[in-house]
Amino acid sequence: MKIFLKNAGPLALLAALASASLQAQVPIPPGTSVTPDTSKPGFIWTIFANPANKANNNERTEDALAGLLKDGDGNLLPNLADPAAQGVASAPSKAPNPENAPISFEIPTVINVSQNAGDSHGSFPDEGQMPGVPATDGSADGMSVEILTYLELPAGVTTMGINSDDGFRLSAGNVADAFGNVVPGEFSGGRGASDSIFMIGVDKAGVYPFRVTYEEGGGDANIEWFTVKADGTTKVLVNDTTNGGIKAYREKLGTTDPFIKSVSPRPVPRQLEQVSSSLVITLSDGTPKTVDDSSIVLQFDGATVTPTKVRKGSLVTLTYTPTGLLLPADRHTANISFKDSTGAFLRNQQWTFYNLENLILPAKPVTGENFDSYPEATSPANTVPPGWVATNYTYKETEGWDLSDITSDAFLDMVIVTTDTALAREKEVLDNNKTQLINGQPVTNWMSGNLLFSASDGRKRNIPDPDGGPNISVGQIRFVVSAPFNLSTVTNPLLTFSSGARLSGNKEQMTVEYSIDKGASWFPALYMRNGTTIILAPDGSYDAVAMCITMDTNQIARWPTPGVGPKGGNFGDMIAAPISQALAPFFANRNDGVAARRVEAIRLPRASKQSDVRLRLTHAGSCGWEWGIDNIAFYDIPAAATPPPASSDAKFSGIKVTGTDVVIEWTGTGTLQSADSVAGPYTDVVGATSPRRVPVANGPKFYRFAGAPTKLTVTMNGAAEKPNAVTTAGGLSGPATAAHIHGPADASTAAGVMVGLTAPSASSGTLSGTIDLTTLTAAQVTAIKTGNAYVNIHTAAHPAGEIRGQVTP
Repeated sequence: MKIFLKNAGPLALLAALASASLQAQVPIPPGTSVTPDTSKPGFIWTIFANPANKANNNERTEDALAGLLKDGDGNLLPNLADPAAQGVASAPSKAPNPENAPISFEIPTVINVSQNAGDSHGSFPDEGQMPGVPATDGSADGMSVEILTYLELPAGVTTMGINSDDGFRLSAGNVADAFGNVVPGEFSGGRGASDSIFMIGVDKAGVYPFRVTYEEGGGDANIEWFTVKADGTTKVLVNDTTNGGIKAYREKLGTTDPFIKSVSPRPVPRQLEQVSSSLVITLSDGTPKTVDDSSIVLQFDGATVTPTKVRKGSLVTLTYTPTGLLLPADRHTANISFKDSTGAFLRNQQWTFYNLENLILPAKPVTGENFDSYPEATSPANTVPPGWVATNYTYKETEGWDLSDITSDAFLDMVIVTTDTALAREKEVLDNNKTQLINGQPVTNWMSGNLLFSASDGRKRNIPDPDGGPNISVGQIRFVVSAPFNLSTVTNPLLTFSSGARLSGNKEQMTVEYSIDKGASWFPALYMRNGTTIILAPDGSYDAVAMCITMDTNQIARWPTPGVGPKGGNFGDMIAAPISQALAPFFANRNDGVAARRVEAIRLPRASKQSDVRLRLTHAGSCGWEWGIDNIAFYDIPAAATPPPASSDAKFSGIKVTGTDVVIEWTGTGTLQSADSVAGPYTDVVGATSPRRVPVANGPKFYRFAGAPTKLTVTMNGAAEKPNAVTTAGGLSGPATAAHIHGPADASTAAGVMVGLTAPSASSGTLSGTIDLTTLTAAQVTAIKTGNAYVNIHTAAHPAGEIRGQVTP
């Protein structure tokens, strides 16, 4: 059931959001202002450094700061940041304790630092020396930094910016806590020194907490933190009060309640590059209140669980490792509650998250392809296996077939090569993430024999325009459609494959889609994107439409399509599935580090019981990328039930327009969800509290509270099966072998499978299953909601179905 704003109604909110043309801003949560210690200007700089893990993403930063960062073999890394490397700080730091803990410095001036004092990046020359580097091993790579401060902001809008090499994330509000803050600006990935500009707003002038995390993988490193003055062009460093910069303080006055310092995986509604096999939560004592360790209660997917509990000083770390198959795209719920030592303080926090992984696979797949039954390609005629179809719009640079030359015609298409050939051309594809486990063991069957390979290194990206214009981005565009895989015996299809992906910062996309109707229509499976091409929606999910339609003809080549005209210049033209926000759950961040090279595992729900399942692989890039694919496998593994949203007693109590924002208010408790249309898809608004301010410039938005799932009833009679089945009061003729929801169909007709259910193992029992509306067509959703669908139960005696019953909403 969809619940819209009462009193005002959804149309009032829609009209308010759609009517404004103001520049978007991110409101800082009200009530988070503090009283600063004005005797202590500046920032707290906390750093972890170790070049053994240089993944360019913000998740690596959070893991490092939480003491969870590991090397490629899964070992915890020590912090090599040098406490004696004072740099612009006012004093040295202390040695890390324990050895994997970060160290902290105090910077009383500004954030305009580089790994080398005197460098000039961005807008402010003569940068200071970063505290903590060079590290004790002499390196300045693999840095993870947290910058904490309290900024004195005027009422209204402030334009702020970060110039960084590489990534950063800026949050405001209750930044010490993993929940209750907002993220006005973020870049996750590798880049040269570049600006990110964003706008923040406060109703009331005051001092507000801010946190910036910064990461550097390799190469240069710098970060500047500035604001833009009212003229729209003049930049001034934060805390450069001589030149009109806003004031910054590194400490505040007053007491602090106990809080949730960190959560891993992070509570964001999207697939990340970093995954975890465990849920790890760190609680922190407040001042002077402390956490009552014995009061901690953790729930995972609706069940109370017992995590390991370790206290070190003021921190309590909880670790819970679920069992069974877990995929990064699976949604989970968690709830933690705890009291302080007096019993007067109680914290109860609920959230949803993704990015847990535990790959438990059978010894052998149902079917698959490892490319070892074919010779290494010798011409365009055998570049892919028989029955597979490869096409390309790739720039022809060096004529002739030569597997020793990456610029030759041998690499125009995706091509079958041996691992030796791939190793000599682009060795990274064979260097997989050693921390990934399958059946509890490190991945050993990564890539061997032959693989399907594609690369661009050495092939020209831009060529002169024959008409004298700017250089033209030449094509590196490849498509492959597989031969059909027979999954007619598979009820719960799971696809896995070894993906040796490297997506550089030059803008690339690698995709997997599937078809069950010989390619007439395609469904999403996985869309891999580098951090440089990621665009987030306001709720923190991937903005799938923007990521598909954003034009960049300098980086993304165009290609001719007969009867259609030029395509390309955006990544959406590489995708065969209909482009909408419904694709967001299938996007995943993958970059150029080892974390991107992994066994991917994806459910293909529409492929259930299908005899002609084809994969569509596409690869678009500019320069500096490669992709190796091996060990394609299909398994039949039932999905664990997706936890329903927590029940809710929340009710909308008001809506009003204040300045440039719509303010939404509610009472009760529940998970707020938002969508861009009435029909959804709806996603959780992480950390939402009442009142919630929504900038009118964000566009149309619909809200509801997640509640108990819609219940369906089924009346079973068995009369519609052919041949007619006879069931007795005692139950079925034998144990059920399978069960599904079929449709669209009325009580007198048959239809295909829409949803697989878990059948009872006896001749009677209870069916269970989860209906993920995002995987169904509009017609199928309507069929289930209107009763135009039926449940069918199969037995050994009646493999076509022994009993069926029409669904009643």
